[in-house]
Amino acid sequence: MTPPSGASAPADDFAIDADGHVHEEDVMFTDYLEPGFRDRTEGWALNADRNRRFIVDGEEHPPFPKEISVRKPMSAENRIKVMDKERIRLAVLFPSAALTAGYMEPSFAQAIMRAYNSWMSDWCGAFPERLKFAAPVVLYDIDEAIREARRAVGELGAVAVSARPNPAAGKRLDAADREPFYTAVEELGVPLIIHESTGDPTTAGGERYGGMQVPESYLFHHVISHPFEQMMAMMALICGGVLERHPRLKVGFFEASCSWAPYWLSRLDEHFEHPKLGHYMEGLSMHPRAYFDRQCVVSCDPGDETIPLAIQGLGADKILFATDYPHFDSGGGSVQSFLDVEGIDPADQRRILHDNTLEFYGLA
Repeated sequence: MTPPSGASAPADDFAIDADGHVHEEDVMFTDYLEPGFRDRTEGWALNADRNRRFIVDGEEHPPFPKEISVRKPMSAENRIKVMDKERIRLAVLFPSAALTAGYMEPSFAQAIMRAYNSWMSDWCGAFPERLKFAAPVVLYDIDEAIREARRAVGELGAVAVSARPNPAAGKRLDAADREPFYTAVEELGVPLIIHESTGDPTTAGGERYGGMQVPESYLFHHVISHPFEQMMAMMALICGGVLERHPRLKVGFFEASCSWAPYWLSRLDEHFEHPKLGHYMEGLSMHPRAYFDRQCVVSCDPGDETIPLAIQGLGADKILFATDYPHFDSGGGSVQSFLDVEGIDPADQRRILHDNTLEFYGLA
């Protein structure tokens, strides 16, 4: 793939962003959120340190340390300008505030999801060929999650459904009552994206590293949350038999980069083959790795130097380019950062930057 050269309009060799984000605009909270919930949140507001934070019931969620800054929400027009500069042709977008709302009181969390999906449909509608969105749902009430998934995909134009990996109502992703949800997403014909957030009590390690306002504690949370939760999500969906029962369900494990996956799949295969452990996966008709190969992908961080190892362990067709923009740990030059990683064949660069994401989301 040809490195960026400053072009100002989308072209076939522009990258496809499998996992970007938005900071929700005020109008989502004032106009799209149902009236009965509007007095609970100010949306993004400036705190005493003049840092932008998501405020619910007068408190910051999550309570980031003051060193963590949050960019101002931007219009769709300004997002397109950033994408042109970055040489990104199309972006599939995920929430920020609505992502953290996923662990809050169920009725409020569900209302936030409905508001976000309706707002994002309109926001992306300004540039429908370049801005797409994955619709988040929460799994407290499976019937409500199914209704919202169907509404978001069937009426609002979402290209995927997303869920957090954390237990909801104390239940794992492979709990029996989740089965109708997986059936519904499978029937909708869109991928299910597993996407974690950093900084709530349900995240792996949360009971061990409290006090999010403390920079050291936030560091521990941020290091742990995405990869550890994705490992457990993959184990639940594969070893718990979800992908065995739903062979047409495509799943993406995002924002943990990619080099963890070969190791984890090898470990799952090892346990599948073990004479004293494998019987716990007796419902599987093939090795865990085979389910991943058939149905799953991971995203990569643009400058991750271990991407070549992941290509060797997974295959380039299983890795999707993602920017995470505009979160604090993402910056400009994501495409170039990826191209600067040594040891990736040009054909594999093209697959990861462009082809794989279009195919995965059914946008080719």
